[in-house]
Amino acid sequence: MASNGSNENGTPTEPETYKQQLDRVATERRNAEQPQQIHPVVEKIIEFVPPAAPLLGVKQDDKDKKEPEQPSGPPERPSHDPSIAEFVRDQHRSNGEDGLLAGKE
Repeated sequence: MASNGSNENGTPTEPETYKQQLDRVATERRNAEQPQQIHPVVEKIIEFVPPAAPLLGVKQDDKDKKEPEQPSGPPERPSHDPSIAEFVRDQHRSNGEDGLLAGKE
């Protein structure tokens, strides 16, 4: 019943001045434009459980979702790889104890 010049208690109030009306509208618009503050606990929950965001009433930005880069091809083998491969083959061929080569003691 604010239209007839009374507040919630029913007591008459003075009508707002033009400046007060402008201030009120400006404050309402400023608050509407600002993003809502998210509680830090809610941020952590969303960080670890992204599907929980809609349940908690938080909109996720597409900026946060990054697609992992796909490698352009297989990685290059290191230059010392053939010697390592030969060493491992020798170890598997050995019949000695504790992984020692049979011919070398």
